[in-house]
Parts: sequence; structure tokens; C-alpha cells
Amino acid sequence: MPFKPSSLPRWVHAFALLRDRTVTREDSGRLHSVAEDGSNYEITCAWPGTGGIASLLGDFDGSSHQGQTRLTFLGTPDESAGRELVGRGWSLSDRRVLLAALANDVEQVVSLPETATLFEAPMADYDVVEIADFDSTAGRGRIRFGEDFALLGDPSITATSNIEQFRAAILANLAAAAARQGLPVLFMVTSADTATGIRAERAAGWSNATQLTTFTRA
Repeated sequence: MPFKPSSLPRWVHAFALLRDRTVTREDSGRLHSVAEDGSNYEITCAWPGTGGIASLLGDFDGSSHQGQTRLTFLGTPDESAGRELVGRGWSLSDRRVLLAALANDVEQVVSLPETATLFEAPMADYDVVEIADFDSTAGRGRIRFGEDFALLGDPSITATSNIEQFRAAILANLAAAAARQGLPVLFMVTSADTATGIRAERAAGWSNATQLTTFTRA
């Protein structure tokens, strides 16, 4: 998936909203957002070219936040830029992957244990799916609908049993919701599980689309 310095894929804005972040600026291929509680400020963009780190670091608005600052880069990591950031006091803190799938290629029906119930609820920026087991929350998932795609939130599972079944059920429900909206393409950001920064363990139908690499500084 190519990334142009002058623009960002539409899922990037959706990903900020799916994480309860407030987008403060979106220009020059950079999306600025702040956490709901103001605890961190983040710029999301493609890896900068030669000499681009200094320009990027000068684009932080230090007066608008307190706490941690974050840089999240899209695409294949630039080792030279990464070393420059580390030399400037930044730390590599997270490596994630954008997965992509066609809605019709992923499972949309998964059975639940008899003790579990699935609920759906629309919110302001996204819809929520929650599973309760024995009347206790077992897991949650989120989805944001775009014009021609849906962005799924990687499910959060709190149960200590039936973990994979609950995760699969949430993803299936979210995929079915996208299909009902007529949205053919699904995206989901999840953690990398290999040394090369991709996701090897993933459900049928999903493929690695691009990498997200985050550096932080207090």
C-alpha cells in the first residue's frame, strides 16, 4: 500500500476516532491528535525523507498538551530515520500492523457458549459490540464505517476462558455489520507478532497491508 507525503489514507483519521482521540490538525500528510484525557499528543504520518525528522519534530505544538508525545509512522520502517530519533532521545515503543480483508472473505458467523450473549450499541464515532458471559463482560470490539471501508478495532478480551471463541465472535459480528452496510473492504490495526514487524497469526481472509511504528518521548 503506497503512501504519498502529501496525503494520508482515510483509515488513519478513522483510527484516531476509534481510539477516542481528538483530531486537532490534518494537513501536509500529517494527522495530529490528542488522547481523550490529554495524556499524549501524537503525529501520524509516512516516514519522512532525508532531513525530514527535524521538520517533523518542529511541527509539535507543545502548548496544546502535557505528558507524552508520540510519532507513528506508516509503511516499511526507515532504519536511518529511526536511529536519528533514538539519537534525539526518542524510544521505539510500539510496532503494529494494518490488516486488510474483503468482507466476503472473512467469517461472519461464530457461535457462542450458551452462557454468553452479544450486544451491539451505536456510539458517536463508532459502534460497539460487547459479549457478556454469566452476566460479566467477556470482551468488546469497535467498528467505524467509512465511505467504502470499515475499520475494526482489535477486540479486547477480558475473559479467562473461551478467549479465541469470543475474539472470533466479535470479529465475525463486526465483519457482518460492515457487509450489511455494503462496505466491501475491512481494515484492522493489531500488534505485530514477528521480528520483521508483521502479523503471522491472523484469521482466514486477512493479510498484512502496512506497518505502523511508534516512537515516544516523555
